[in-house]
Amino acid sequence: MTKEELERAIELLSPAEAYVEYDHPNLRSWRDEILPALTEDPEAEVVAVFIGDEPEQRQDPAIDAFRAAFPDHAVAIAAATAGAAVVREMYGTDLSHFDKSPTDFATEADIASEKAIRETIETYRPEDAFEGEETGSSGDSERRWLVDPLCGTLNYAAQTPLAAVNVSLVTPQGVQAAVSADPISEEIFWTDGISTSSTTSAWLRRGGGDTVLTPTPRTRLVDIQCDGPLERPFVGGQLVADPRLRAHFGPRVMSSTLAVAWVAAGRRAAYVTDGHLEGSVHFTAGIALCQAAGCVVTDLEGNPIHTGRGMIAAADAATHQRLLELVRPHLEAAEGVSTSSTTGRRV
Repeated sequence: MTKEELERAIELLSPAEAYVEYDHPNLRSWRDEILPALTEDPEAEVVAVFIGDEPEQRQDPAIDAFRAAFPDHAVAIAAATAGAAVVREMYGTDLSHFDKSPTDFATEADIASEKAIRETIETYRPEDAFEGEETGSSGDSERRWLVDPLCGTLNYAAQTPLAAVNVSLVTPQGVQAAVSADPISEEIFWTDGISTSSTTSAWLRRGGGDTVLTPTPRTRLVDIQCDGPLERPFVGGQLVADPRLRAHFGPRVMSSTLAVAWVAAGRRAAYVTDGHLEGSVHFTAGIALCQAAGCVVTDLEGNPIHTGRGMIAAADAATHQRLLELVRPHLEAAEGVSTSSTTGRRV
């Protein structure tokens, strides 16, 4: 569009500023950033892209170029950031609860966050499938976005600032992008899903800059997920009370998968959970972050993750081996049978 057309668009939108309760980001961007740039460089071009409710039906090269400019990890970051902004804005407000079970519920923030995430993904990747904690699954593409819009809802509803917004993209080739965002601290833990034995590809984005995630057992803190069935043994509940664990580590009972990202970041020595985690909207992002950062990630017996039940994600091999030894008797009690001695492997 020409400079004159942009000026006309600004003129037509300007009356909207009379409504002061809204920030009007488009108007501000057009008038304060794009128009001065066009004035400074008359040869510059501006392309206006309008994406409707069903953008996949529009054959527009400008829309295709707009989407192609954003790799999958950028879409994941944008989606998680949008959800985190909603969660942060609603923190501390009087939220309606929607019961899922006697001990679990969703809030308005969960639903609003998932809506913001879904809209962002649909803008950039309209043909991909979507699976959300609150709204379920849609689409049949092999490219599937797994979304937990607010992991730690009970904390959040009680005004305890311990929650995460998890977004990950899974394809037949594995996890292609994963983000775990802390909506309160505004920290974003992310990976593009590409990891080799010599390349770390997990980062912390804070204040616009990225720093490499570096696992370390230095804190000796181990987070243990204790939610589980009441009618049978569950490894987390038994492990956290084990005095042998306290002799080596500082156990913490954790109720948000934000702690999985903390292992990748070196803030925790390890994370332990029971249960089935494959394809989980809660855990997929955190597992991908730990794997990309070079942590040791296995099931509770030391086999490759998703081979058996649960997970041990440890900063290093020594921590992982010690936890295997501590977990083993509780796993045997939970399964009712003996498990063979195994050693962990890096995955």
